[in-house]
Amino acid sequence: MSHMQTRSRLILFITLVSLSLIIFSSSTILADYFAFESTAEAKTIGTSNSNIKNHIAKSTDIVVKEIDEQFLITDPSKLIYITFDDGPTEYTPAILQILDQYQIKSTFFMLNNYVQKHPEISKAVATAGHTIGCHGVTHKVSEFYKTLTSPRDEMTTCGKTVEDVTGEHVQVVRVPFGSFPHLTAAQKTELDKAQYVLWDWNVDSNDWSINNSDKIVQSVLKQVEKFKGRQKSPVLLFHDKEVTTKALPIIIESLQAQGYLFKQITVDDEPLQFATKK
Repeated sequence: MSHMQTRSRLILFITLVSLSLIIFSSSTILADYFAFESTAEAKTIGTSNSNIKNHIAKSTDIVVKEIDEQFLITDPSKLIYITFDDGPTEYTPAILQILDQYQIKSTFFMLNNYVQKHPEISKAVATAGHTIGCHGVTHKVSEFYKTLTSPRDEMTTCGKTVEDVTGEHVQVVRVPFGSFPHLTAAQKTELDKAQYVLWDWNVDSNDWSINNSDKIVQSVLKQVEKFKGRQKSPVLLFHDKEVTTKALPIIIESLQAQGYLFKQITVDDEPLQFATKK
């Protein structure tokens, strides 16, 4: 066999191998494409295939995150913060289940003694990825606001307990009964120096005074309605109570149907604060 023939056959062999690789790669790409199409179709018809459901869930999380970031810039009134005070309690696990069901992250402002009383529930809140803030120790006006440094001191005590129990470092706080009219500007400065970020609220569910879930639902939705077009995010105040577990699913479903998105508080968010007295 001549050198030229050998070279020609070698070239032919290499060409055939290259074509085979191209065909194989194209088949793989087509297979991936049709697998994707099948997944999309399965999503449409509601298939029960668990792998497809997981894929859809992950994709949804990405889309929601992207939409969430857009709303942070373009329409804050479509972004809602759900917050809970005075916990954890025996009703917190039920609240966690509801939030998990609707894939919502929220913020829990906890009391020192209740964290000590319910360490496992406190850990569950942290494990679920919610923000934990402090609500103080005494929850009494006469004690919490007694001195210049008493608000800061109570938050420091509470924060240490939370960190010891859950491992979470507390940076956001909510003072008992809100920052107005009890918190002075000087006391607020002490909290700022300790690098605590103070949050109040602008929608009160009144679940602390109303033991009727229907009335709570009506109250919250009516208050949220007033924020439409105001370029301001509603910050909802709830408590870890039994009546709250009955009202919360209805409120969430109604707001989701209206296109609202839910977000937990972080230190990067602009805090909502009442005006403090001099």
